[in-house]
This record gives sequence, C-alpha cells and structure tokens, in this order.
Amino acid sequence: MKFFMLITNKEFKMNNSIIKHMFLFFLSISFVFSAQVYGKKISVLTMTGPFISGPVKVHGEEWGKKTGHQVEVVEAAFSDIFPKVQQAAAIRSDAFDLLLVANIWMADMVGWNYVIPLDKYIKDPAVQYDLDVPSGIKRKNTFNEKTYGLIADNDNHYLFYRKDILGNPEYQLKFGKKYGYTYNVPPRTIDELIDVAEFFNNWDWDNDGKNEYGFVRSTKRGAQTYWYSFSWAAPYTVIPNFSIDTPGIMFFDPNTMKPLVNTPGFVKGIEKWYEMGQRGTAPGLDWDRGNVINEIILGNAAMAIDWGDIGPSTYKSESVVQGKIGYALPPGSNEYWDWRTNKWVKTKTINRAPVHCFNGWSWFITSTSSNPDIAADFMKYMLSPEVSSVDVASPDSGYQPWRNSQLEGLENWEKNGWERSDAQAYLQNTIDVTNAPNAVIDMRIPGASNYSEAIYETYLTTILSGENSVQQAMDIVAKEWESLTERLGRDKQIEFYKWHLNYR
Repeated sequence: MKFFMLITNKEFKMNNSIIKHMFLFFLSISFVFSAQVYGKKISVLTMTGPFISGPVKVHGEEWGKKTGHQVEVVEAAFSDIFPKVQQAAAIRSDAFDLLLVANIWMADMVGWNYVIPLDKYIKDPAVQYDLDVPSGIKRKNTFNEKTYGLIADNDNHYLFYRKDILGNPEYQLKFGKKYGYTYNVPPRTIDELIDVAEFFNNWDWDNDGKNEYGFVRSTKRGAQTYWYSFSWAAPYTVIPNFSIDTPGIMFFDPNTMKPLVNTPGFVKGIEKWYEMGQRGTAPGLDWDRGNVINEIILGNAAMAIDWGDIGPSTYKSESVVQGKIGYALPPGSNEYWDWRTNKWVKTKTINRAPVHCFNGWSWFITSTSSNPDIAADFMKYMLSPEVSSVDVASPDSGYQPWRNSQLEGLENWEKNGWERSDAQAYLQNTIDVTNAPNAVIDMRIPGASNYSEAIYETYLTTILSGENSVQQAMDIVAKEWESLTERLGRDKQIEFYKWHLNYR
C-alpha cells in the first residue's frame, strides 16, 4: 500500500522557509569552520635580518599562497630575543605561535612550559625525520627524551685551513727541518696545530708583500670568545664514547653538578689555547668573530677554528681564497682526564670532541599558540628537503647544512658560485662534525648564558691579559659556577643537565 501526503500551499511555503533557514544555518557553520582552518595568521619571533629571518619572510609568502594563511615575522635584535621570550612565557602571551631562536635556550623554555613537544609532527613521512636527519641533529633536537626543537641551522666549530699553503712541499720540508717531524694536512692534534701555526706565523708565505698569521681567533670579551676556547678544552675533558655510556660530557659531573672547568683536563686545554696565542696567532686582545672571517677570506691567516659560515664567506666577491680552503674536524689529543677516577688516560687513537657551539637556530611551537597545527605545517614547510636545501646553500640565509640529503643536492651550491668538489667537502665535513661520537652539545640548562658568558668568559679573558694564570682563573670560575648552581637549585640543575645530555 502506498501512502500519499497532501501538502497545502501554505504548508509548502512554511516548510520551504524552514529549509532556507536551515540551509543558511549550516552554511554559516561551514564558514565558521572554514575560518578556523583557512586564512589564519601565525606569528614568528626571530632575529632581525637579513640573516635567519630573511628565508622566513620569503618562504612565508610562498606557503601563504599555497595555504591561504599568513606569516607575520616579528624581528628583534639578538640581545632582545631572550627577554621577549621570557616575558611572553611569564604572562602566558599568545603573541607568538613559532619561535626561531637559539637552541641553547631550550631548557629555559621547557622549564617555563612555554614550548610543546614536536614528536607527533615529526612522524609525518614528509618530514623524513628518521632517515634524513643526522643523529647529531637529533641529539640537539631532544631534551628529556622528547623533541622540543627542530634545528634549521646547524652550528658547530671546526677547522678551516689553507690547502695550498699547508700542502706546499717546500714549506713542509722547512717545517720538518725545524720541528723534527712532518705535519699532517690538516693537523690532527692540538700540539701539532700549535706547531704548524707557529711555523706559518708572521711571514709572507703567499708572496703578496705582507706578513700573514698562522692562526686567528676571537680574543675580545663580549665577542663570543668563550666559544672559541671550548674546542681546546674538549679533547682533554671529554671521556671517549667507548669508555662512557653518555658521551659529550664537558662542563659538569652530571650526578653532582660539580664543575669540570678547573680539573686537570680542562685546564690543560685552556693552557694550550693560551699557548697558541703566544706562538701562532696575530697579536692583540681586540679580535672578534668578524675579524676571524675576514682574515681567512682575505688570505691573511692560514687556519682558524670557527663556525661553518666561513665556508660561504670564501665565495664572496672580496674573497681571495675561493677553492683554497680545507675543512676538518677540530684537532684532538692522545690523552684525556678521566674526572671519574681522577687519572690521565693515554689513547691509541686521537680523542676528538667537536663542540656544537650555540647548537644552532631552532624552531619551537609555543604552548600558547591557538593554531599549533597550522604553525607546525609552516615549520615543516621551512624544514622540508626541497626548501631547506636552497636555504643552506644561500650565503644570505645564515643557515648551515643539517640534512643528509643536502650532501647530494649540489646544484644550489654551484648556482651560488661554489666549485662542486669544494661544496661536497664542506658539506661532508659539516655532517661528520655533527655526527662525531664524542661531540659536545652546547650547554642547555637554566642560566646557561650566566655560566658561560657572564662568568666563564669574564675570567677566561683575564688569562690573556695576564691577570690570572689558567688554574687561578678556572678555580674562580668553578667557585662562581657552584654559587650560581646553589642559587638556581642544585637538584633542579642536575635534573636539567641530565635532560640536556639525555643521560644514561
């Protein structure tokens, strides 16, 4: 049996009106939902450009056109970034969705509960985290076994040297007659590095009519000089990975927070750093990082230990050393101080311990962001193999290589004037330093800048001025570090230091 419903004209008009209202209601809901997904503005806090922030602006526009969202880049001078982050965390401000800031601030931001773990985002196959991200980068991204930051710029210190000068057979012969052995190209130990620097110091080895230097470094207080000393102390302080479960321990005993800066190993390394100043470097105490880069690219120094930025700088128009610079791990030592047993240990192989000074610029998502998934989408776009390979090859980005796949995409380097073989050597060395088994991840604990810059560098530079011996200066540093640890809370600092080390 079929039933038929007879609808009057009045009833039809009434039902039609209801349908229209229902349609408009659901349409309005869809617009509200769309507004939640499309057309959002995310705010990124980072350093004033063109370096670091420049690529964010360029790729922000690209990503915005693809997604309909907008990227607002909030720039600040480097010295102002940390206070801005600290203030935003204190008042729980939602002013920033993303931070592109120093990796060494990770502990502070985690302690303030201002950044969120990113582990669920890196599971996206497009990120290629498991296969394409080196183990050394993962160490810097991880804190307390969680991924809180993602490196966009891979910072560490390594050796730059003039291949043509150190490889000159005539110079090698003269060196052998003077020192009684043939040096390696590049030097492999710190003692050898000092000898080679002394040999090439203060004479005209490139026949340009003026004297050059063997080695160049920063010596000025307030000019990152403390970072320039770490590569000297590390090989004598860091216990090799085959003798300890957690490698890369350099600053404190992780079980007590007792400083290692005044132990015999650290002190010997700083004594070697001071010795280099007496024998193989340019005179003066007012050298800064800009001087280091310029002296290398202008052909006035044979060697330096510095960040990877020297590599792209050698291809600037003012450079006279294009294709003449070699890259290597920082020299090491055949002995180290075992601070657990208080004994010197001799090694058959050279103990190398590259230091990831500053660690690099990292992406973080704030816990106050209203749109963490959208922020993560932009972050993943910036870090994608396609985009990041362009950025790390650009001399104007300020980013250093950090993906394995960046070893293969050399076309971008050639576009920027690099010789293919030189780019390959530069990239390979950067990844080798990054993955070095004894590498030291720069200090990530609350108050890190107070430990390293305010205290350590202050007394480190008194060694250069002759006010203190190395041991005297490091004893003062150790005492000041102990006082700072007590003020911040020893148990808390131990916990954070172990999280930093991913201590086992």
